[in-house]
Amino acid sequence: MRRGLWLLSCIALSPLVSGCPKKPDKIVAAGEDRVLSDAEIDAEPAALLPGGAVAVFAVDVKKVMASQFGQKVLSISRARTPVPASANFDPGRDLERAWVGVYSMQGADSAAVLTGTFDKAAIERSADGTQRTPLGTPVVKSSYAGRSLYTSHNIGFVVLTSRTVLVGNETGIRRALDRIKEGRVRNQLPVWFEELAKTPNAPVVAGFDLRAQPLTDATRQQLPFLSGLETARFLGNFESPGVNLAGTMTYGDEAGAKAGAAALLQVRETIASWGWLASLLGVGQPVRQLDAQVSGKDAKVVAALDAGEVGKLLDQLSNYLGTPNQPGVIPATTSAPLTGAPGAPNR
Repeated sequence: MRRGLWLLSCIALSPLVSGCPKKPDKIVAAGEDRVLSDAEIDAEPAALLPGGAVAVFAVDVKKVMASQFGQKVLSISRARTPVPASANFDPGRDLERAWVGVYSMQGADSAAVLTGTFDKAAIERSADGTQRTPLGTPVVKSSYAGRSLYTSHNIGFVVLTSRTVLVGNETGIRRALDRIKEGRVRNQLPVWFEELAKTPNAPVVAGFDLRAQPLTDATRQQLPFLSGLETARFLGNFESPGVNLAGTMTYGDEAGAKAGAAALLQVRETIASWGWLASLLGVGQPVRQLDAQVSGKDAKVVAALDAGEVGKLLDQLSNYLGTPNQPGVIPATTSAPLTGAPGAPNR
């Protein structure tokens, strides 16, 4: 069920890479151990993401945080940030934009490039000190590819510059750092995605490509509309009623698109049938609108969610994940330096 929920959340925020032309790689740096300058890193943050992502997201964090839905996300993120309070970091104040890549269906391999304003010295001092994070866990310092890598509660981050931070799990971060160190940084996002990211009033753009990693039988049973799905792309904003999505889901054939659209429309009825359970949790019907129209192999989808009810669901999810421990002081922890290339071959 967790895997199904993860896929559903990704679909809600992601455009899949379908048969669109890919722009030529833009080389940011070339040559073994050619160190990038801060200006080069800041100039094109999306180029720091490794290629081959199952899902890609571009998020205008400022616009998201200004919405009712974003305020709920902000409260959760403040309680679960992987840096201590002394880092002088606040996601609502400091973050501007995020580029995210997910590289496995289980969501266990991911990397994100965050841009904004960061107190690099304060973050590094706090991460190398004795403070617990809001999660109640220590920050572990290690070294990889010539940079300091900090991890807490299975999440790692590297402060590249005062404008750019790399975040993710260790596999995703190592992959990105290898590319930076080896001079292989190049923009591997398809041109359609970057153009889509420029759409006015669309603070969230997402893409998903399931062709390289077929879904498991369990996932197809949990989320039938994903059966036969090859690619999808979505735009999202946070105007009334709260969360709005519009996009295209592409299947292997027209029959698959019709079955997928019908299964997607069934989702609203299924959620409505859970009304008695939702009422016990104090949650109302979150789906205000859900339409799907088939055109050939494509299912054109429009959805609108109630921000207040989605916020209640996020509260329940936060409770399910557990309440973070209170910050405290513990002995600093420093791990042994990491060596060797990441195990995953796709970079």
